[in-house]
Amino acid sequence: MDILVMRGFKKYLIGLIVLMIPIPSFVMAGDIPLPAELGVKAFVIKSEKNGLWEKSLIVQFPERRRVLSTNDGFVDAMAVVNHSAHPELWKRVCQEMKTKEEVGGKVYSRKIKERNAERLGIRSEDISQMATAADMDNLAVVTKTLKPFVVTALVTAGAKTNALRTGVDEGTHVEGEAPKGTVNILILTNARLTDGAMARAIITATEAKTAAFEDLKVPSSYTKDVQATGTGTDSAIVVSGTKVPQVTYTGGHSRIGELIGKAVYEAVVEALGKQNGFRKSN
Repeated sequence: MDILVMRGFKKYLIGLIVLMIPIPSFVMAGDIPLPAELGVKAFVIKSEKNGLWEKSLIVQFPERRRVLSTNDGFVDAMAVVNHSAHPELWKRVCQEMKTKEEVGGKVYSRKIKERNAERLGIRSEDISQMATAADMDNLAVVTKTLKPFVVTALVTAGAKTNALRTGVDEGTHVEGEAPKGTVNILILTNARLTDGAMARAIITATEAKTAAFEDLKVPSSYTKDVQATGTGTDSAIVVSGTKVPQVTYTGGHSRIGELIGKAVYEAVVEALGKQNGFRKSN
């Protein structure tokens, strides 16, 4: 009887030790609710590298979607990603992972894309990706609807360290740098967009972002008493839908352009408020 008790106690101790051992794996932070009309699944995966956080917003498609990215160009993708990492981690990878051919940030971003592709069971070429040092916990999600259109903007934003006014401030980097503040804009819609409409949507989104910077009075980080129009590392991804009539024009005079502009504007204002504390003045 004593032997049985000792064996049971030993199993209990082993189980307790196993529970106490940290498992080096990613954590699903939960799904992000999106309108059913978009036909996509969105979620955030959290992990750590050298004790510093990494967080990937992943939007996965049930079929290939036409995507336009300011990083990857046109892609027939199975997923899009906005990856955020701790600012200190970006500094480290930029130094430790750089090669003669590439800056460290690009090498790191490519490895993140490969890792996410493996998790999703797809090729890295099937992913369009953005990157940022803004915290994914400060993600803003805004949806605008006007039948038959649905538009959702998912935005991360930071503008404390590298906000600039395009056309005024000097550009000092020739090719690549570590993400700093960065406004990353991801646009989803149920509308079938032509390639031209996707390109025009980026202009509409950029106008909305600049309007948000103006209303928040975000200053340039480089020129005194000058208002910023964005940051030097901003990115955007537009994902075409598969339903409703085909759309060829997404400018501000169109209904869908109005939805894109309003969704992006509100999401940028919210994200900058969460990340940096910028607020509209009364």
